[in-house]
Amino acid sequence: MNRIAVVTGANRGLGYGIASRLVADGWSVALIDTDSEVVETASRLSGTTGEAIGLVADVTDPQACAAVAHHVESALGPIGALVNNAGIGGSSDLVHESDPAEFRRVIDINLLGPFNMAQAVVPRMIASKAGGALVNITSILAQQAEVGSGAYSASKGGLALLSQTMAVELAPHGIRVNSVAPGNMLTAMHVDHVQGLADRANITYDDALAQVRDTVPLGRHGLPDDIGNVVAWLLSPDASYVTGQTISVNGGAYLT
Repeated sequence: MNRIAVVTGANRGLGYGIASRLVADGWSVALIDTDSEVVETASRLSGTTGEAIGLVADVTDPQACAAVAHHVESALGPIGALVNNAGIGGSSDLVHESDPAEFRRVIDINLLGPFNMAQAVVPRMIASKAGGALVNITSILAQQAEVGSGAYSASKGGLALLSQTMAVELAPHGIRVNSVAPGNMLTAMHVDHVQGLADRANITYDDALAQVRDTVPLGRHGLPDDIGNVVAWLLSPDASYVTGQTISVNGGAYLT
């Protein structure tokens, strides 16, 4: 498999943790984000062990995704791995009180974004005849429901099943597809989610954060490196017989 990876939503949080681990392992990595700072972020990573470039693109735009795939192959070479991490949490409204436009926006980014990137990258992987691997970042909220997570859970649950379908479809080409389902990760998105929990329960943010932490048997929130480590394994030869699986990384908060 070509050791050239594309990681979306890579300027911060889980995406940055994934990209930095892959660069440390010697991969050439394209960091994709809507935030223009991703160019500088990639510049700081490049040369530490592997190479990194930063590209500004919106995964909801199929043409932008196609342009990313072309640019990466021109700059780095044939793509061997795609990590679909870009996503948003959306509002914490109850389903029947949700703004349809906001619900659709979550689906567009979290589910159609990976679809668009796969359509841009997978045909190139197939043409290279070198195999490859996709990892889609889903969520513990794709595995269990929580009040106020309707759009997010629907998008991530859909992504998990899309991953399984693609795993079966792409196996004949030597392309593996797996999902990683993070639990309570200490990221900006999680901070917003916890604030929503606090607002609904009429408690402080710190109390809500402590309540969430108390549901984790390992007694802590996850960190971007925890996800980066698992993604690195899934992309490695050590996971060459693993496809169509969801790897839960949640400190024991949900057992699979």
